[in-house]
Amino acid sequence: MNIHKTYFYLILVLAFLGCKPEVEKVEVKKTTESRKQISGIKIPENVDGDFKTFLYYFSKDSIFQISRVNFPLKVMEVDQNNTFEQLEMIIQKNEYTKLDFEYPKDALTRETSRYTQNIKTKDNKSDVEIRGYDNGIDTDYFFEKENGKWILKSWDDNSN
Repeated sequence: MNIHKTYFYLILVLAFLGCKPEVEKVEVKKTTESRKQISGIKIPENVDGDFKTFLYYFSKDSIFQISRVNFPLKVMEVDQNNTFEQLEMIIQKNEYTKLDFEYPKDALTRETSRYTQNIKTKDNKSDVEIRGYDNGIDTDYFFEKENGKWILKSWDDNSN
């Protein structure tokens, strides 16, 4: 009986000694370069020089896009459920869904969801107008240059 108790205590002690937690140091990189590697897209230094260049990278890189949205984002959208009147909505960062402004070649020749995309830039403001054909799409996105960087400020969605 004493031999069994001795073996039991020995196994118990070895189990506790073998369960020593390991502490690791993890280096966290918070540089722009690490963000570029995570997203897989290298954002050029002069991305804000031309609005169309900015819009291309804004559409391709979700991390870059989030960094260029003015949160909380105040937008106007049609109340589809009740009166079809315009309502101001506030979108927080955690509620935001990535936008894609890549204009496909078949946008006007599709069977459904046909649309045009027009960009109007004047001084430090750019508007992206999206207009559908026979489908109710009607949205304007408003960008403004702040401190040399393009920022999505708002949108006005009149789609029905």
